[in-house]
Amino acid sequence: MAKSFAVAVLLVAFCFSSSALARLVPEDDTFTVEGKVYCDPCRFEFETRLSHPLSNIKVTLECKKVGDEKNITYLVEGQTDKNGFYSLPVKGDHQEEFCEVKTEKSTHAKCKEPMKKMDVDRIALTKNNGVSSSIRFINPLGFMTRNIDARCVSVAQELGMLVSLNDQHDN
Repeated sequence: MAKSFAVAVLLVAFCFSSSALARLVPEDDTFTVEGKVYCDPCRFEFETRLSHPLSNIKVTLECKKVGDEKNITYLVEGQTDKNGFYSLPVKGDHQEEFCEVKTEKSTHAKCKEPMKKMDVDRIALTKNNGVSSSIRFINPLGFMTRNIDARCVSVAQELGMLVSLNDQHDN
């Protein structure tokens, strides 16, 4: 009986020490931010069937404390691959900060103009927001061509953005 009691005490002590030790070891607060950068030959500032990926574009993730937008608290840079995709490793939980991913200048001669609506996107990098995955996805970012591709008229019609004269009816 004394032996059973001693085993039970050791078992309880082991359980308490394991749970206390688990609280001392921080959770693995690492994230992966993924996204893509594309060229918009129609200047629509959204992707269409004529859009194409941009390789070798520098992408920067910056985090700043809320209320102190002048000081960068975290910075990581990456570059797009041949398919326009990038992946940025991020260490730490940034719950008290706002983080943004932005593109740097384009190295593509025909697609250099930054989009006004799609050159930066914010991302929440914390595990305290109900998202269980450590992978975070950014909306596509992009650049535009200076001249509009002639095929964009048909794309606009396909999307219902343009009404041809044949589609207009008298009431």
